[in-house]
Amino acid sequence: MDRRELFERLSQLEQNVNRLNENMAALKDVAVELVEENVALQLENDNLKSLFEKDEAAPKSAQAHQTKAKKPLRSKDNLARLYNEGFHICKGELFGKHRQGDDCLFCLEVLNDD
Repeated sequence: MDRRELFERLSQLEQNVNRLNENMAALKDVAVELVEENVALQLENDNLKSLFEKDEAAPKSAQAHQTKAKKPLRSKDNLARLYNEGFHICKGELFGKHRQGDDCLFCLEVLNDD
């Protein structure tokens, strides 16, 4: 194998690796979008379930409110779970997006807000 052929093969291999990197980056972006959409749908589903349960238990809840102490909201537990899984729960355009491992003061404020 002469130098020219070696150089051509290396150049071709480099192009293949670059295309593979581009494809991986595109797939990663799609995966992130799907995870974010899944989180948003899970939240919406949980909210709808809680509304449905609230409508069914409306007569019972009036009696239960008088006799039971105040419990933490189930929705707050769901938000804390999502935050711990690495997603933004703060209000605004970041909601449902991946936090990239960094803590978010706005999300923490939502969790600590009573």
